[in-house]
Amino acid sequence: MNAQKKICAAFCEGLSVREIPLGYAIKTPFSWLHGEPLVVFGERSDGLVRMRDGGDTLALLEDVAGDLTTDTKMDAMRQLATEHGIAFDEENSLFLSDWTDEADLGSAAVRFMSFLNRIQDLAFLSRDRISNAFREELTEAIKERFGSQFHVGEREALSKDHKEYTADIIIRDAKIQAAVYAATSEVNVLEALLTEQVFRDDYEVKTVPVVVFEDFMQSKVKPKTRRRAMNSSGIEIADWAGGADEVLAKISQILKT
Repeated sequence: MNAQKKICAAFCEGLSVREIPLGYAIKTPFSWLHGEPLVVFGERSDGLVRMRDGGDTLALLEDVAGDLTTDTKMDAMRQLATEHGIAFDEENSLFLSDWTDEADLGSAAVRFMSFLNRIQDLAFLSRDRISNAFREELTEAIKERFGSQFHVGEREALSKDHKEYTADIIIRDAKIQAAVYAATSEVNVLEALLTEQVFRDDYEVKTVPVVVFEDFMQSKVKPKTRRRAMNSSGIEIADWAGGADEVLAKISQILKT
């Protein structure tokens, strides 16, 4: 079997087509937002076919990347749709290709899959940018507030004996350090919980993990993990959405203990 046949075989192994009243439901070999297979639809009418999504693409993307209805993000999606020859029905939240002969279903489906994969990349990039922007804003605010009184470091080790444990931001003097975690993901909060367990009995330098949510109520961190952090007596929780000054005042109070 030559390389082309091997690639075709691998691609087709994850592909299935099922007839439905609308036309075709096509399960693709590509992974969608949460690891599930990407499914697209071929709508049939009088010997013609057009590709479309299930109408839930925007909702699913926002579940991953947050609000996508800002002018900048909507313009990016419109431009991407135009580049791929896709119509964006904003009123019904549908992405639609042009009608084409049913004989061309294969090439139409491949183009539509390519478009949705690009949209997915855009969403993940948007999410990463949002996370980075919040972390940078938090870091700058902490440096401005505490930089003249304390050592402020980014992603430094919490202890020379435990170099594997770090925090997004460390605010430290000789007796206490606040290990600040920007709660942009599940991992960050779990990291704070682990830090609390490891350093709770370190009496040389008191370590206080501080988990700062950009918006606690809208956080993508699982409710169970948020509850664990809130119920931990050794972790401090702060909500940036409640006001930056309040978060900084809370950290200031921690450093005085």
